[in-house]
Amino acid sequence: MKGYSVYSRIQQLKEKGFKKAAVAKQLNINRRTVNRYWGMNADEYEKNSSNICKAKALNEYENTIIKWLNNYPSMSSAQVCDWIKEHYNADISERTVSRYVKGLRQDYGIKKVSDPREYEAVPELPMGQQLQVDFGEKWMRDIDGNRVKVYVAAFVLSNSRYKYAEAQSKPFKTADLVQACHRCFRYMGGMPYEMVFDQDSLVCVSENSGDIIHTYEFEKLRQECRFAVYMCRGADPESKGKIESVVKYIKGNFLEHRIYVDDCILNGSLLDWLDRTGNAKIHGTTKRVPTEVFREERDYLRPLAVIPENKMAVVTRTVRKDNTVVYGSNRYTVPLGTYAANPEVHLEERHGTLYIQTVFGDAICEHRVSTGKGMLVQNSNHLRDRTSSLDRVQDALDELLNRKATEFLQSIRAEKSRYARDQFRVIQALHDKYGPDSVLEAIDFCKGSRLYSANYMKDYLEHAAVPMAAANIPAIPVSDKKYHVTTEKRPIEVYVKAGAGR
Repeated sequence: MKGYSVYSRIQQLKEKGFKKAAVAKQLNINRRTVNRYWGMNADEYEKNSSNICKAKALNEYENTIIKWLNNYPSMSSAQVCDWIKEHYNADISERTVSRYVKGLRQDYGIKKVSDPREYEAVPELPMGQQLQVDFGEKWMRDIDGNRVKVYVAAFVLSNSRYKYAEAQSKPFKTADLVQACHRCFRYMGGMPYEMVFDQDSLVCVSENSGDIIHTYEFEKLRQECRFAVYMCRGADPESKGKIESVVKYIKGNFLEHRIYVDDCILNGSLLDWLDRTGNAKIHGTTKRVPTEVFREERDYLRPLAVIPENKMAVVTRTVRKDNTVVYGSNRYTVPLGTYAANPEVHLEERHGTLYIQTVFGDAICEHRVSTGKGMLVQNSNHLRDRTSSLDRVQDALDELLNRKATEFLQSIRAEKSRYARDQFRVIQALHDKYGPDSVLEAIDFCKGSRLYSANYMKDYLEHAAVPMAAANIPAIPVSDKKYHVTTEKRPIEVYVKAGAGR
């Protein structure tokens, strides 16, 4: 049925008093079509007929678009247009998609809530002058439906609005930022004169009342590439409003509703998006396409610095008192004594391995990089050697027991490793008190009962053995022979005389 005839028939049935549902049933058309033409007069129909014809090209994607809008009610028409281009390679304007999506939202009652942010206008900067940098985070879903937090580093040239971005599933470290800056410079074919950052810990150690102290790795990049750094102060969105809009654009148009597979695939799709949409659409403020303006701005960028491709960013860390260094939210051990000998070390990550070196480049140790957080990654040879002294205690005790208690002592050490030294001290005291023979007798008893503890030996000896000190006291001889003792007899006069003075 032709468009105008549909419009005419709907208006005729409306004049006859038919309801919308009856008209749709009578003409065998969609209720949405009836709604579109119901309140439209002839002049409005003529005015919008051309747009209606263009929108028909999207009818073949109608079910897909409705599914997208139902699954993601906050989806913008700009993202719908980008997805149609990405999945169907369709050549269609964003304005047409915007009208079509608006009609679908009205017909199916799919509302969209927006929260725009306003910025104060600032003068445009010269070409090649400034590159703004900022970071963002976005929760995504992987192929199994699990939530994955993705971190984005975004870059934009202030004049042309030409963009570059990288994404990864772990927080950015200073080394990651340095490498991202190098890749951004290569992507743009040159370097700006100035870079704008937030007061982020990846870049800035301290504001220092205006005398900015940069992190070691970033300061090395700044000196190698020779660009100025502008650090934004708090509550100053106009200083980097362009890059904040870019981060919001990437999160809302590219990352929103996208399935996360891995970092490599995500970054490949991100570069395609930049070529297809991010740098290919007319900018809302400049009214120019960033790619076209960038062809002119590229000539104003400084030449790339000559830096070896395989050069890795080196991280400086202070060794803690417990001989550990912090890297990527985890603690990694270094050999005992490093804290005193090398209070500062250099860290370098290559292919999943963390290399720890002195500030002069001498190797100290290496670890596999942990993917967790708050972990203690420890090499066994970094622990204090507590076994050698315990070996000596055990060997000396075994020698006192004539090498007949080796197996029992080893069993105690295996079952009570944390208290082996205390156990050996108890056995030593029992040896000194009861002697080797009694101790070996107690050991035989404990072995037979599978009681591998010095305390059981002590209980046994207290009930079944005599201490050596008591055994060594000479005994008084006792005889059964009876002896007769004769006492001296005195005359009675002696006692009378002795009592006469009373």
